[in-house]
Amino acid sequence: MDQQSVAWPSAEPGYRFRPPATDERVALDVLAAVLDGTPRRAERVSIRLTIGRRTDILGQRREALESLSGHDDVTVHDDHTIGTVPLTGETFDGLVRLREDIDRAVVFDPDGVAIADRRDGILRFALPADAVELVRESAATVADRIERVE
Repeated sequence: MDQQSVAWPSAEPGYRFRPPATDERVALDVLAAVLDGTPRRAERVSIRLTIGRRTDILGQRREALESLSGHDDVTVHDDHTIGTVPLTGETFDGLVRLREDIDRAVVFDPDGVAIADRRDGILRFALPADAVELVRESAATVADRIERVE
């Protein structure tokens, strides 16, 4: 899941979103808008979390970690969790609950081409130009933080 191994679509421009440091949830709101706006089907998400089985968490975060760890392609180590899960409403909700623990999350289409990559607090994504305008409209308060990258 390193940057070199992620294939991006050649026919769609790339964008970068830098969320405000004070609002971790806004990055996932923008990601949800990207997933709603993409013409490609978001099939799966590869995740790397900074928490594992020995991390002392309770409540909804613990339940979300247990739900994700129930997938065959997810491995929970003592201090981190890695793997790939189908992207469903349930897994997205789990990622929302674990948003502070996401080290990296890459959403792929069925062909293995990246739709979005959240890493180091930055969300990178590829969308047709008309679809990114819908993302900007849905994230109007932070739309100026969405920039095109080459």
